[in-house]
Order: sequence, then C-alpha cells, then structure tokens
Amino acid sequence: MADDFDEDAVDDWSMQTWGCAPMEITHWFSVDGVHEALLKYSTMVIIIRLKANEDKSLTTERQVIIRADEWNPGSVQANRLSDGTIKLRFRRQSMTLSAMMKTPHALSSLLEEWLMSVRGSTEKNRDQGKRIQAVKRNRDAISRMLEQASIEKLVEAQEKINEKITHAEDSLTGSRPA
Repeated sequence: MADDFDEDAVDDWSMQTWGCAPMEITHWFSVDGVHEALLKYSTMVIIIRLKANEDKSLTTERQVIIRADEWNPGSVQANRLSDGTIKLRFRRQSMTLSAMMKTPHALSSLLEEWLMSVRGSTEKNRDQGKRIQAVKRNRDAISRMLEQASIEKLVEAQEKINEKITHAEDSLTGSRPA
C-alpha cells in the first residue's frame, strides 16, 4: 500500500508548489498512484491528495489548507461516512480521505496537535514580550510599595502616634500643658 509513496517526491512537489519543504509528512493512504498525506509546515498544515504522473511528478487532486493564524482549537472536524471514508472539514474547505483503521478523532487530534505546535512557535516571541512587560510592571509596583513602606515614613508616623499618646495621657492625668 505505501510501497509506492515517495517522501522525496512529496518534498519536490512541496518545493515547487509552496517554495519550502514540509517539516513533517504523515502518509495516510496510497493506491494506484494516488497518495493522501498530511503535511506540516511552519505556518500551516495541508491535507493533500496527490496523483503520480507517468514521469513520477505529482499533481494536486485535492487539498485542504489550514493556516495557523486562521485556525481555532476544535475547528477541524473529521467524521466517518457510511462508506468508511473520513470527511475532513475546516471552515468552507472539505475533503474525503480514504478509509483507514484510524479513527476520525485520531486524524483531527493529530492536525490540532500540529496546529497548536505551529501556533505556539509563532507566539513564543509575543509571549516573551508579554512576560517582559509583566516583569517591568511588577518591578514598578514593587518600587512604589517600597517607597510607600520606607523607614523614614514609618519613623514619622511613629513620632506622630507617640505625640498623640502623650497628649492623650496628659489629658487623662489632668496635667495638660498650656
């Protein structure tokens, strides 16, 4: 079944079509020169059906492109049809994949996992910037708290309290200075 599937040919097709090779290729099914595969790129995932030509080159029969910036968790749907095939949907795109022993959930989970990792790598820079800003805000808040809690202010407050206590004692004993 997978004997005629050639990852190098898929890489060549990818270089011609997308200008880069996929980071990961998962072969789904092959029969009579038709290959179904899942391709993971740095910014997207592509589910593809390719047909092998007589010269061993590949042409696209059908594809679903899921860009990480357009994807939301849970938006990739895969359902088994009555004939055993799996219908994959993302937004307005859909594609029917050949019947496999794998469940539709396994397919959608793999794609969602890939998309999370792709999105995670693109958001790391933004997350790092957010963390730096949070650390700066914490630093400023701590500086303000330290300023408010300075010993000089505490000593002044203690002196005022001592004066009030002395005044209250004098008032109670009746020896009030004029």
